[in-house]
Amino acid sequence: MKDRAFRTLDGIRGVAALCIVVLHSHRYFGDPLPSAQMAVDLFFVLSGFVLAHAYEERFREGMSPWRFMLARYVRLYPVYLLGTILGLVQALCMMRYQGQEVMENHPDQEWTWSQLLVDLPFAALMLPDPFAAALFPLNGIMWSIFFELLANLVWVLSRRLLESTKVLVGVVLVSGVLFTGAALWWDSTALGVGWDTFAGGLARVLYSFMLGVLLHRFHRAVRAPRIHPLLLLGVLPALAAFDLSTISQLCCALVVLPLLVLLGAKAEPQGATALLCTRLGLASYAVYALHKRLYMLSCGILLQFFGLRVEQYAPWGGLVFLVLLVSGCVLLADRFETPARRALSRRLIPPLVVTSKVIASPPRQSEDPDRGPDNSRPQVGPSSKNS
Repeated sequence: MKDRAFRTLDGIRGVAALCIVVLHSHRYFGDPLPSAQMAVDLFFVLSGFVLAHAYEERFREGMSPWRFMLARYVRLYPVYLLGTILGLVQALCMMRYQGQEVMENHPDQEWTWSQLLVDLPFAALMLPDPFAAALFPLNGIMWSIFFELLANLVWVLSRRLLESTKVLVGVVLVSGVLFTGAALWWDSTALGVGWDTFAGGLARVLYSFMLGVLLHRFHRAVRAPRIHPLLLLGVLPALAAFDLSTISQLCCALVVLPLLVLLGAKAEPQGATALLCTRLGLASYAVYALHKRLYMLSCGILLQFFGLRVEQYAPWGGLVFLVLLVSGCVLLADRFETPARRALSRRLIPPLVVTSKVIASPPRQSEDPDRGPDNSRPQVGPSSKNS
């Protein structure tokens, strides 16, 4: 079963990334998906499920926490770096044109050379900036990737304890209670975006990620109806189309979205649907990591140099932006992301050694078969193209 490809989960992840694009691209789309931020909770559950599928056996074979975290950074860094460079270009545009239009989502933020020089070392190391309100000022969307890495670190350091199902269930329950309390305290489930809700964000990611690990442990034993993958792909957009209250979004994060992952693990697409899910999953990390800066820059460039206000062409201009974004990110995954990841793996990740015997390393692209909010890809094993 290790070589199984959960293509429906690929598709669900891709659709979730598109929902986030629509949520953030107000000028292109308006506000058709006001509750789409729940996609982040779905990303965290997917990541826990996928990483458990890809790495639990490797841990038993002797993979160290250091090697695991290095593989995660290798997996995430190339596209992260590209998004940070786009953020740097945007900051320079702001300073050159005093371009509030270029920074549409943060009209009160102004960049100075001193702020930029302080932030760049943290950005280069993929670390949050302790001197800014946002964790990642040059690419704010990466806050969720950072929290996922924190969850990865907690998981790998506690993996021997978490082999006990009772302990794992206990962690899920405690973090769920803390997440619920934090959401009620702040009257929002959108926790972790800035330093002011950092503690709530930690509870949020631990609940969803550890629940994903737990779902993977028992998904084969659970009896569930097999639902057509296309119907499952439509669940999140349907929920996000409603302006849900904090309580409703909390219920979705705690129960509905994990159930969606479980059902997705039980349903495998065929034919064109399988191809669609695979492509959506392939593009999803780059779509998620790059969309906000590309959206802001495109709005600013069209206004500054062509005098065009994109909101006048909504939502059709948004659909064009979405098609170009997804198509470009599919090409990016094939031509840049995968080759860069393989090159980093060859240079940075040593062969896995177990009981004084060197285990033949799988193809270097399989150092990171996982893709979470960072494009979690459940397909693993030597026969997997991108595992």
